[in-house]
This record gives sequence, structure tokens and C-alpha cells, in this order.
Amino acid sequence: MGLINTVLEDATAYKKALETRRTVFMLFVSPHCPACGAAKPLFSKVAARYRRQAAFYLLDTTQTPRHPDVTGTPTLLILKNGKLVERLKGFGPWETQEQTLNRTFARHTRRVPTKRAKRT
Repeated sequence: MGLINTVLEDATAYKKALETRRTVFMLFVSPHCPACGAAKPLFSKVAARYRRQAAFYLLDTTQTPRHPDVTGTPTLLILKNGKLVERLKGFGPWETQEQTLNRTFARHTRRVPTKRAKRT
């Protein structure tokens, strides 16, 4: 499953999104949040490396019902078996955001290594 830019309309939709054996990453953003403007493409870039190991949701807080674990944006929720295992409110200083996301994704997924070409 690739990155899903979607709207979860109610509690039933949240529940359905979590009905997976994969780790679920939900990034909540707001269109009026400057930090969210940078968080969305960075999240998409890092998530693309893990697209086979997890499910990803990019959720606009103006179109998605309030989630009790989201008190500001950007907020990344990581869930396993429907249970919250980690929450990142923001990704830290600009200089280390990609590194923070890479470590977070690696901690919660088992990345399948890509095959390298054999040297002759």
C-alpha cells in the first residue's frame, strides 16, 4: 500500500484503516500550519522507502474528525494492531527531521533490503 492522502470521515473509517497487520503511520496536518507544509513532502519521501512494510495516511485536520491523540500539527501517530505505539508532535529541528523520520520508520517496520547488482 502506498501513501494515502485521504479523509477519514468517522470512527468507523478510523477503525477500518487500522484493520491491518501492518504498522500504520498517520500524519495529521493543517493547511494553516507552516511546519506542515514541510512535513508533508518529507513524510511522503521517507514513507516511499517503506511502502511495502506499512500503511500510510496523510490526513488534513480540517477534513478529518478530531483524534484524541492529536493536539497540534504536524503530528505523526504510529499504530500497531490498532494500538498507539508512538506519537511524534513535530519532527524536531529542521536539520534533523529526515533523520528523525528515518529512525522512527526503521524502529517500527522491518525494511526489506533492496538487491544490489553483483560486481564482476
